[in-house]
Amino acid sequence: MKNSKIYAIGLSVLLLLGATGCTNWLDVKPESQIILEEYWQSESDVDAVLAACYRGLTEDDNIYRMMVWGELRSDNITFGGPIPIQRYNIYQLLSGNINPTNSYCSWSGFYSVINYCNTLLHYAPYVLERDENFTQDDLHHVQAEALTIRSLCYFYLVRSFKEVPWIEDASIDDTQNFNKPKATEREILDHIIADLKYAQQYARTDFGKPAYNKGRFTLDGVNSLLADVYLWDQQYDKCVEACNNVLSDKQLKLVKPELMLTSVFTNGNSSESIFELQFDDNIQANNAVYALFGSNSDPKGDFSFPATMVYDTYSTPKVVGAYSPFNYAIPSSSNLYESTNDIRQRDFLNLSASTGGQYFIFKYAGISRTTQANGQYSYRYRSTTANWIVYRLSDVMLMRAEALVQMGESNYHEAIRMVNAPYLRANELADSLYITNYPTKSEMEKLVLRERQRELMFEGKRWFDLVRVARREQSTATVNEFVEHKASTSGASLSVSSLDGLYMPISQSELKANSKLTQNPYYEVASSSSR
Repeated sequence: MKNSKIYAIGLSVLLLLGATGCTNWLDVKPESQIILEEYWQSESDVDAVLAACYRGLTEDDNIYRMMVWGELRSDNITFGGPIPIQRYNIYQLLSGNINPTNSYCSWSGFYSVINYCNTLLHYAPYVLERDENFTQDDLHHVQAEALTIRSLCYFYLVRSFKEVPWIEDASIDDTQNFNKPKATEREILDHIIADLKYAQQYARTDFGKPAYNKGRFTLDGVNSLLADVYLWDQQYDKCVEACNNVLSDKQLKLVKPELMLTSVFTNGNSSESIFELQFDDNIQANNAVYALFGSNSDPKGDFSFPATMVYDTYSTPKVVGAYSPFNYAIPSSSNLYESTNDIRQRDFLNLSASTGGQYFIFKYAGISRTTQANGQYSYRYRSTTANWIVYRLSDVMLMRAEALVQMGESNYHEAIRMVNAPYLRANELADSLYITNYPTKSEMEKLVLRERQRELMFEGKRWFDLVRVARREQSTATVNEFVEHKASTSGASLSVSSLDGLYMPISQSELKANSKLTQNPYYEVASSSSR
């Protein structure tokens, strides 16, 4: 965000489209320092900077923030054990201590990606005049991808900070002033929506290779992000429309339940994936998954799942968490329960007795789970890096369900049909969920929220889901109820007293560098929050 003269782009730009065959997308590797005015000569130059935009999303700083901003403050996450000193700032957040000096208040990584996108959008049109092989259609396709990547970055920022500076100019000379005040949430969302509607017109539907279709933004990815933005913005009819556009793609299919762990989270780029960031141990490992979720070398990651939310019938004694989304007693019935044999409780969580009474994340970190002769489970962890899924089919189904519930009672039947798709995939022997058991809007809302928790846990969604609830209710009461379930584990009260407390403070370093920035209201009175 500092005002500085930038003459060159540092491009380590080989797109990390992983071991799935996408590493050959770029054959041309540009010089590490190239004068901007001399660089933009050919289509390969445009491709290289577009690759840098994607590559920036996979940097450690950004992946850690996708996890921390989207999960850490929710009821899904607690301590997995002693937090190492290099992740002291995560320890502070888990303990409820949020202040502007915490490194996770920094947004520089996302603004770096935004600047790559802005640079591409500024210079790519010049290549039309210099390379006859680069057509107007090619330019439109590139613009669609760059605008969508930029929109994703801003969407993370607006959900995490509410108000941030809107920068759409490329940092190319010293006449530009990047010390800008925060834009309002309304302004940022309007910019994002306008950019995504443009991208809708020109996004590719198929890049010709399956892994490209998962590792780059297709039209399905644009519509998934747009649906998410509309849901956040409470434009429910438009959210449903964007979801419908995704669900109309018959190439997208939920994988079979027994293949879900391996196909979706271990191998990656599955039939239900819409957009996922691609990693390769030889180029860019997903170090955040290794550290926070665990790996073959150390299954006990820094993150854990609170015992209050576990339903583990195979431990001795049996563990039934008081607030588990599994084994949920339906209030309108005396003998009906949700998810008592849900495959996700076994595939997403390590419930083996060998963890000594603690529970560790298996989603993303594991390869397979087998049932032993004694009925307990044996877990095998991966030694290779994991892709990071941003959108997949069941997420879109459940976004649609959430929007339909908010649109009124006439939509409840369709909403519960959406919920049943991932639910029945994970509960093969269970009956369908019936609307008669969820007779009120409140019960329908809670059902969708539970199913999103069961299906999408640890995918960087839960905190944002809870904040959406608070925004609708104009109250933090529901969020506080959920996060206080893990208070005994974290050792601190995790409640927030106002809606402003749901967002992160602006980094102290950014406030010093940009005099036009102001601190978020919740953090103006005190330098830290006990929440």
